[in-house]
Amino acid sequence: MDDDEQPPEQGVMDFWDHVEELRMTILRSLVGVALGIALVGVFFVRFFALLRWPLNWALEAEPGTLNALTTTNVMGALGVLVQVCMIGGIAIGMPFVLWNVARFVGPGLTPKERAIVGPACALTLVLFIIGALFAFFIITPAALKFSIVINKLLGLETIWTAQSYYGFVAWTLVGVGLAFEFPLVIIILQYLGLLTPQQLSSGRRYAAIIIVVIAALITPGGDPFSMGFLAVPMYLLYEISIIVGRNLTSRAEAAENADF
Repeated sequence: MDDDEQPPEQGVMDFWDHVEELRMTILRSLVGVALGIALVGVFFVRFFALLRWPLNWALEAEPGTLNALTTTNVMGALGVLVQVCMIGGIAIGMPFVLWNVARFVGPGLTPKERAIVGPACALTLVLFIIGALFAFFIITPAALKFSIVINKLLGLETIWTAQSYYGFVAWTLVGVGLAFEFPLVIIILQYLGLLTPQQLSSGRRYAAIIIVVIAALITPGGDPFSMGFLAVPMYLLYEISIIVGRNLTSRAEAAENADF
C-alpha cells in the first residue's frame, strides 16, 4: 500500500453498500406488508363483517332504504377481497415499514434527529389508529347517513355495489388516519428548528384554508357535515402542535442557557 493511500474508515459504507441496504429495507418492508395482507386474508370474513358496521348504523337510522350490497360483475366479490386485503395489509404492515425506514436513515442522522426517530414512529402509529377509529365511528357513518337521506329526499333508489362501499370505507380510514399525523410533522419541524411557533401562529388563516381543502379531498362526497367532522379536530390538532412546539422550544432555550 502506498503512503498516500489511506485505509477505508471502519463503519463507512460506499455507494453500493447503501444501495444494498436500501434493497434490503424495501424487501423487509414488503415482507411486513405481505404478512399484513395474509393476516387480513385469513380473517377476511371477520374484517368483511366489521367494515359493514358504519352501513348498519346508518341503515338503523333510515331503515328500508337499502336492502343489500350488490356486485355487478362475475369477479366482483374477488375484487372486494383483493381491495380489502391490500388496504388492510398496508395499514397493518405500516409499523414494520416505519421501523425499517428508521433503521435505514438512522446512521445518517444527527444525535438530535436520531433521538426523535423512535418516539416519532410510535406516535405515527398511534395517531394513525386514532384517525382511523375516528373515521370509522364518526365520519363514515355520518357520510353514509347523509347520502341515504339525500337519496330519500330526491326519491332516488339506493343501490350500492360492494366494491364501491368497501373501497369507500377502506380509503376513508386510511386517508383520515394519515391526516391525523400532520401535527406530528409540524412538531418535528419545530423541534428541528425548521419552523417556529411564531410562524405557525401567524399562519393560522392559511392553515385553516389548507385544512378545509384537505378535509374536502379526504371526506367521501365532500358533504359539509363530513368535512366539518374532520376539519374541526384537524384544526384543534394544529393548535395543539403549536403549544407542544412552543414548550419544546422553551425547554431547548432553557437548556442552552443552563449550559452557559
